[in-house]
Amino acid sequence: MTTKVWMREAAATAALALLLAACGGGGDTAAEGGGAAGGDTAAAGAPADSAAGGPQAAAPGGPTQADGGPTVDLPPNEMGRIMVLEYHRTGSPEGEFVRTLENYRKDLESLYQKGYRPVTMRQVLEGNIDIPRGTTPVVFTFDDATRGQFYYLPNGQIDPNTMVGAWAAFKERNPGWSGGATWCILPAAAHPSNFFGEKADKEIPREERVETIRKKMSWLVENGHEICNHTLYHARLDRGTDRQVQDWLGIGEDSLKAYLPADYDIVTMALPLGMWPKNRPLAWAGSYRDNKRYEYKVVLEVSGGPNVPPWDKSWNPHSVDRFIVAPGALERQLKLWDENPANRYISDGDPNTMSYPQRMAAQVEQSRLMGKRAQVVPDAPAQNAAAGAQPGAAPAPPAAGGGGRR
Repeated sequence: MTTKVWMREAAATAALALLLAACGGGGDTAAEGGGAAGGDTAAAGAPADSAAGGPQAAAPGGPTQADGGPTVDLPPNEMGRIMVLEYHRTGSPEGEFVRTLENYRKDLESLYQKGYRPVTMRQVLEGNIDIPRGTTPVVFTFDDATRGQFYYLPNGQIDPNTMVGAWAAFKERNPGWSGGATWCILPAAAHPSNFFGEKADKEIPREERVETIRKKMSWLVENGHEICNHTLYHARLDRGTDRQVQDWLGIGEDSLKAYLPADYDIVTMALPLGMWPKNRPLAWAGSYRDNKRYEYKVVLEVSGGPNVPPWDKSWNPHSVDRFIVAPGALERQLKLWDENPANRYISDGDPNTMSYPQRMAAQVEQSRLMGKRAQVVPDAPAQNAAAGAQPGAAPAPPAAGGGGRR
């Protein structure tokens, strides 16, 4: 396929994608609250402090030091399950793919108070889940790169009424919230799903646009976040030929890497609409443009329940379920885990060990421990379900909110 042909197809499919609102629905909706936009509209308001810390460093040869944030009084269980949350747009009313900015801020607060700490998908893949004892990792993923996720105000500050702005402000108030999220970006989709709502070259000088995109990508990387490929413009992989699928993924990756450090390795890809290519392995490896190669160690689905950790025998990084944060869904899931923490991942605080209860020993895959030392800890008594701050874990129920698409 020639470059001109696939670009024509890109424009047509991007238009359709907008009608589908990237991952299913309308575009970012009207701003919420007064003064500044909570969606993908022009925003004004007090600038956010863009400072945010990277992942907390492990104490050499010993446990991670407490970060001052809330923890739970539960025994370690690093064979427990991990939620991979999925967000798309800010706006109102809420729907399967829309979250109000107010409720997104409440999500951050609720998870933190219940003993959760953010990690990226890359960190899970690499087993680098370095969080304090008595806490649980949670992966935030954001699809489609819309304006309501990340935008700079004319004064050069991050819009506080975006998801990135809210994250940075929350981290400033709560230093224990020191990790990052995974951002699945569309570099060539139509506005506003193009590098977080950047205007086309015809509306703004190319040099200015490039500089702003580079500034956004640099901020994410420097502040411990992960960049994820979501294809060039949200093409449905199930409708493409093998050649098209590989171009959509490979050229999309090239378009992202143009704004990333030269040695940045993109390891995660999110399936648009959850649709797999007919030749399924092309979702994680293939060639394009003069036999250039792409390879993804993680492929994100659209919906599902919590995931097993990477040292579980059933772990499949090429099919990672995500939990859509639809109305009431996260609240219901956390309530389930409050009532039954038996399968919730609880850190032992030591990045060099993997602690688990004897009842889960059969699921441990020793070859995937990545240098960690496995150690058995006593099973928690049933009454511990009501102890401490009490986040819990139900055994991977179906997505508690919204169907989504697989």
